[in-house]
Amino acid sequence: MIKFSHAIGCFIIFSSACIFSVCHGAKADDAAQMRSPRNKYWDHILKEQSGLKDGHEEHFDDIQSCIMAASPEINDLVVPTIVDTLRDSQNRTILVEIQNAITSSQVESVKELAACTRFFFPESRFEHRGFEGSGGGNDCTYLNILLQIFLPEVFENVVNIAELAYKEAGWGEKLQLPPPNKCGLRTSEYLNYNEFKRLGVHTDTGSLFTALFALSDPKLYQGGEFYILPWDEPDDRLYYFKPRQYSAVVFLSETNHGVTDLEGPREMFTNEFWVYDDAPWDASTRAENAHMDVFVQRAVETLDHTVDYYKWEDLSDLWPHGEEIEEFDDYASGHGFYEDEGDELNAKEGELYQQEL
Repeated sequence: MIKFSHAIGCFIIFSSACIFSVCHGAKADDAAQMRSPRNKYWDHILKEQSGLKDGHEEHFDDIQSCIMAASPEINDLVVPTIVDTLRDSQNRTILVEIQNAITSSQVESVKELAACTRFFFPESRFEHRGFEGSGGGNDCTYLNILLQIFLPEVFENVVNIAELAYKEAGWGEKLQLPPPNKCGLRTSEYLNYNEFKRLGVHTDTGSLFTALFALSDPKLYQGGEFYILPWDEPDDRLYYFKPRQYSAVVFLSETNHGVTDLEGPREMFTNEFWVYDDAPWDASTRAENAHMDVFVQRAVETLDHTVDYYKWEDLSDLWPHGEEIEEFDDYASGHGFYEDEGDELNAKEGELYQQEL
């Protein structure tokens, strides 16, 4: 059943446009620590203000200039509010819905960063991503590391929203999962569905928490309901809703979910947390767990851990590019898989509800 809760969030989002070079007068070393507690494999980019390469072309200054030119001059203040939680048949909270989870200026900043990323990294950071097994897909712009460096306030807000959901759901004491502020960011993605009309059922396999922010007004598109299949439901119930603009849903990543048929502009901003540190730049689109595990083992065995930070040349040969690595599920957070075969899906805007199949 659904548990409804109404609680004011424990922090206020104050948003103003800034990037690391002009935000709060912070030095690069201090700024690096503000961005991610798990940044040791890309910290060199921030300290040296270089290393954002696409092939042999360096784009650090290009992205910085692009973001500075596009940054909105808007200050806004919102209070995140938990409006719904969803539990499975074993009384485990699998999803938390939060209203006022991101500000309008942060949304514009994310869109601008995505546009800059597609311009300077048109092949390595953009994917017309189809889901072969379940159908549908999305157009994905990968923002990981760029988000932490150039939009630190947005990244901090993503972590805070995930933390708010984590505490509300009790995922630490009940599921023994680490808090989001101690996790790495596996992927950060700007998504639209211009070329796709649905997203088939799938899991974010290998991640712990997914924080999904709604950037679009749901009145601008038809259909496009988010649906989720809780663990161990005895009658395989689906739960659906159409997220309000600026709201977020934070859910356990390995729970089956998808998007119903849609028409019109639907834009989302999704972020997945995992047990590892952030991946190095060359592998930071959406790294596989097994590849990251091999990389970490090699880093532990070969790197000089007394240095202030690792340089690109220290890391470049450690990633298992092109190697056959056996996949594993050691860090899976899910407890079950469910299948959906062409069911009739309906939704009410901003409201979770259930339909028995």
